[in-house]
Amino acid sequence: MSKSFRFLLIAALVAAVGAPAAAQRPDKPAKPANSKGSKDQPVVRVVFHDSDRGVFREYYRTRREGVKPLPLGISKNLVRGKPLPPGIVKTRVPDLVLVQLPWRPRGYSFFLVGDRIVLLNEKGFVADILDNIF
Repeated sequence: MSKSFRFLLIAALVAAVGAPAAAQRPDKPAKPANSKGSKDQPVVRVVFHDSDRGVFREYYRTRREGVKPLPLGISKNLVRGKPLPPGIVKTRVPDLVLVQLPWRPRGYSFFLVGDRIVLLNEKGFVADILDNIF
């Protein structure tokens, strides 16, 4: 293979790779990669830790009155990132329990929903669910 042929081959490959970028219309701005959220605000995911289960289990071990498993339909609708289903009974977790947790995120509330502990953000959306505490 001659040097000039290699040079032409490399130039053709570079032109082919650069062609899609040059084909964009200059009057139409490119779409941002993530149009749902602002780049200035980092997305933080709050989740329960394995050690949290023991704190809740210890408190509710002797206080099981009123704790019933959720019906199957409601438990399927209890999903992270969605609001609580309407009409669902929720009981705020006492501060006596929350002070034992190694973490308490601002703007979040802990509730007992059926037989699960649910962490809600300030807008009422489910941030995390802690199962198997009973």
